[in-house]
Amino acid sequence: MDQYTGGAEHAVMHLLYSRFFTKALRDLGLISESEPFTRLFNQGQILGSDGERMSKSRGNVEDPDALVAKHGADAVRLFLMFMGPWDQGGPWSGSGISGIVRFLGRVWTLALDPHGKEPGDPNAGTLPNGEDQVAAELSIRRAAHKAIAGVEADIEAFRFNTAVAKLMEFANSLFPYRGSSVAGGTAWSEALDYLLSALAPMAPHLAEEMHSRLQAERGTAVTDPAWRSIHQRSWPVVDPSLLTASTRELPIQVNGKLRDKLTISATATEAEIEALALASDKVKLALEGRPVKKVIHA
Repeated sequence: MDQYTGGAEHAVMHLLYSRFFTKALRDLGLISESEPFTRLFNQGQILGSDGERMSKSRGNVEDPDALVAKHGADAVRLFLMFMGPWDQGGPWSGSGISGIVRFLGRVWTLALDPHGKEPGDPNAGTLPNGEDQVAAELSIRRAAHKAIAGVEADIEAFRFNTAVAKLMEFANSLFPYRGSSVAGGTAWSEALDYLLSALAPMAPHLAEEMHSRLQAERGTAVTDPAWRSIHQRSWPVVDPSLLTASTRELPIQVNGKLRDKLTISATATEAEIEALALASDKVKLALEGRPVKKVIHA
């Protein structure tokens, strides 16, 4: 078996028995492996709100059925993954589950109401950050591929809490484009597909429902492979060229003091950077007409 995941308390039960039988079968010549598992991961234990192990006698047991009835299975599952590092566990606190519910609501809005804006919003139909259509679509695609790459790496390493955080960041980055000219376009549709695909292992029911409704709204033919369950679709493929930002922010100092911050091309040469810095009004004011004696590129 490639992966065994269980509590540390099983070290004298499941793990002991499985190793015994594996080595016995090896000695009998029936198998060649000496160990039953390639990798072992011990998850943490969720304790009662009092910090003690949950027990009916202590009266600190949290009823999962009540939580599911109130918030839904997907919200509870996602909250458990988001509580903290998977291998640490800790005292139960349900105070943050409302944030997960809001996040799932935002994803639902992005997926099924992409053209909506608040009534009277003067920015309805406009692109954020002064971007043009091409720049906006590129920003959306970069956000999608960055999110998928991060979530994939986090899932492989059992960093479920940071995987959920990356999905939240991704959804937040899409929201300013809702109701704009790119909403419903190719880049937007790809981003939604990526978002739901990454969400599917963590919130399977809602992801499936949103995926099905999206295909219906897009008019996808029922014979199209896109109509199959989201859990049967391939994991999104990341384009490495979209993981590198096209611009970067560069602080400019004069005599050790910060004078300006410039947004420059990620491929700008030192000569181009120096020219942009010297053209800055704030840098000119700090220099007071004096010549630059030394330029240091960090």
